[in-house]
Amino acid sequence: MANTDNPNGFTAVRHLSGGTIRMGEYPIQSGDNGDATGIFSGDVMTRDTDGYADIAAAGEAVLGIFAGCTYTATDGSVVFAKNLPADTATKAAASITAFIYDDPMTVFKAQHDGTGAFADNGGCFDVTVGTGSTSNGRSGSELDTSTLAVTGQFKQLSLAGNTGNAWGANAEVEVMVFEHANNPAAGVGLA
Repeated sequence: MANTDNPNGFTAVRHLSGGTIRMGEYPIQSGDNGDATGIFSGDVMTRDTDGYADIAAAGEAVLGIFAGCTYTATDGSVVFAKNLPADTATKAAASITAFIYDDPMTVFKAQHDGTGAFADNGGCFDVTVGTGSTSNGRSGSELDTSTLAVTGQFKQLSLAGNTGNAWGANAEVEVMVFEHANNPAAGVGLA
């Protein structure tokens, strides 16, 4: 049976050493979330040179994976959400708090945009940023299969244990951040 082509971003599945999966809190600039379509749960995040968290493009150091956010809306209500609409305005232009899976030992599952292969375990891939879903708040990002190299944003560990998942087109795999913003590989810096 063929794998379903359903990009769903990056999902935290376990901690490599068996520890608890944890998130950090990072500011996102109000009205400047870096993506005209918003930020979605499962999006790959980086830290810009201005210190704020933002969506990572291919080749940028990875801070972690967006898990949701909180902010005070212009009407004074406190909002908790799993996605952040584009150009979200906040009360007094205060920053937005993003919850990001930022531990470099966290293992995520993600789909390949091409053919995922067993022989690529240990290889690295960059992200291809996709369009998120406003109905479920999930990212549309996935691994860019064509970027297989010795270095890259994510290191492939194994096939994800989903029922019906198999090596081949659109395989879901387990990955770890390889080029982490808090400990970047040589030549990888801030966005």
